[in-house]
Amino acid sequence: MIDLHLHTTHSDGTKTVKEILKQAEDLKLDYISITDHDKCLAYEELKDIDINEYYSGKIIKGIEIKCFYKGSTIEVLGYNYDYEKMKKWVEEYYKDKDRKTIEIKYFNKLYDVCERLNLVMTPRTEIVWNPENDWGGKTIYDEIKKHKENEAKLPEDFWNEGVQTFSKKYYCNSKTIWYLDKSEDYPSVKEAVDAIKACDGLVFLPHIFIYKWMKNIKEELDELVNNYEIDGLECYHSDFSEENIEYLNKYCDKNKLFKSGGSDYHGDNKPLISMGKGKGNLKIPTDIVKAWYKN
Repeated sequence: MIDLHLHTTHSDGTKTVKEILKQAEDLKLDYISITDHDKCLAYEELKDIDINEYYSGKIIKGIEIKCFYKGSTIEVLGYNYDYEKMKKWVEEYYKDKDRKTIEIKYFNKLYDVCERLNLVMTPRTEIVWNPENDWGGKTIYDEIKKHKENEAKLPEDFWNEGVQTFSKKYYCNSKTIWYLDKSEDYPSVKEAVDAIKACDGLVFLPHIFIYKWMKNIKEELDELVNNYEIDGLECYHSDFSEENIEYLNKYCDKNKLFKSGGSDYHGDNKPLISMGKGKGNLKIPTDIVKAWYKN
């Protein structure tokens, strides 16, 4: 089994690089990839680690880049890239884009919406969070959910389906009051794809079926594959149904695309998702990676 979608404390995960390696070894995963958001610092750290002391499988260099697409955001995964080139691109692109400043901006915009909707909230300045590591959106969502009085004021899926629905259906959706315009903070899809290609990497589209703001996900998938240099799809993900997995596998076969899969593990930030297992029944076959990873 493999897990090619993992996050560490270098982005928004709660497990260190060494903890990730130990867990992967315990689970006997054949391949892993650390895919921190907009960063590849885990691979800088791995330079100074005796990897065999912690993990005996293979590590594929990875990164998950958030990018702007049709007024909203999606992600692309880069795999098997030249690390030094990717490190240089990340440092250059994000040099004037301070995460803390961006997350505080999102936090305040969403808090303003809460006030307009007359939601019960802890005073803005009394909410405890760390904008260098925490998401402004998740902080607001958790705060909303702390107050049971807010449930009657919000749609059922907003309240019951968790922060991912809040993100992918509400504040990534330009048609809702919660919308966050992130066009100034993240690259376009073309910029992200071009960057991965310039670093000699492969481009995969992750978790396509979680983008609930898309009116027709299958049509959007066609458009992305036809208009950008996409090498493969994440066919296995913790939030996919068996129907989703079957559809994407057939789509890759038909369109001669590579296949990948991952849990999207964030440690305690997504407590229902386990490495390698997803939400309990995720089984990603090792063979799919052998078609595109030769090292």
